[in-house]
Amino acid sequence: MNEFPILTPARLREMVGFAAVARHLSFARAAAEVGCTPSVLSRRIASLERTVGGPVFLRSTRQVSLTPLGETLLADYRVLEAALGDLNARLASQHAEPAGLVRLHVPTTYGRRRIAPLLAGFMARYPRIRLDVVFDDGFADLIALRVDVAVRIGRLADSRLVARGLGPVHRVLCASPAYLEQAPGLVRPEDLARHRCLAFTPLQSGALWTLERGRQRRSVRVQPVLATNNADALQAAVLDGAGIALLADFVIGENIASGRLVEVLPQWHLLQPTVQLVWVAGADRAPRVRALIDYLGEHLGGVAVDDAGVRAAQAPA
Repeated sequence: MNEFPILTPARLREMVGFAAVARHLSFARAAAEVGCTPSVLSRRIASLERTVGGPVFLRSTRQVSLTPLGETLLADYRVLEAALGDLNARLASQHAEPAGLVRLHVPTTYGRRRIAPLLAGFMARYPRIRLDVVFDDGFADLIALRVDVAVRIGRLADSRLVARGLGPVHRVLCASPAYLEQAPGLVRPEDLARHRCLAFTPLQSGALWTLERGRQRRSVRVQPVLATNNADALQAAVLDGAGIALLADFVIGENIASGRLVEVLPQWHLLQPTVQLVWVAGADRAPRVRALIDYLGEHLGGVAVDDAGVRAAQAPA
């Protein structure tokens, strides 16, 4: 086949006519479909055959059939037709109001404190979008559960997902003043081993607490006297003087500010995991899903991170 020229309007008419004849195997029916006479359509096909360097149809008084060259050209046309269809859909979606159902999966405590207050505003901005929001600290298989977008906190481990960073979660070692008054001294991270520690079980690091000060890093494996998957229950126990806990600032911020809780080892800093929105590659092409991703990024984004393929895993709240 000769090198095909630029797809001009005339050449596109020839290709459309060719596809119609290939579909009907009749010049008369094809001409009626594309809105011209059979003689005009024959001239278009003849021009196309000169361009591609050979006949695309075998014609007799009774039937029309594709030549091998015509079959190759038809396959190429279908690729072009599909690409034009995708382009048309994308252009149309840019002007259409997002609509439909979006399923969102979020960690329980983070979701309740940070996501829930944003839902009414999102629905007001996009009244034709319906939300199905699951608050759960467990790992969600986005494909199996048909989840459109999820919030993950921490290390990621599934290359099928795409992520958008929202910023770090600041975790704090804290205790009540009453507990610290009667507890053993606490100067170094290693001293935590002598204290009553309370653990949040969804943490990926478990009972291994890692702290940094400058270039120093210390990891202490604590023996929790209380372990729970509920951050509010853990905070209640800390407030009642049960021990030291590692909790996110969005859980304990108000109690730290009021003095009901005190930061422990403030000169040492814990490794801060990143909050990320994740979705299956390609899901964000749907305007309703893209709208939610952009809205949450607008209100929660603390760092500028481009959408990128990542490895995603279970996210603690």
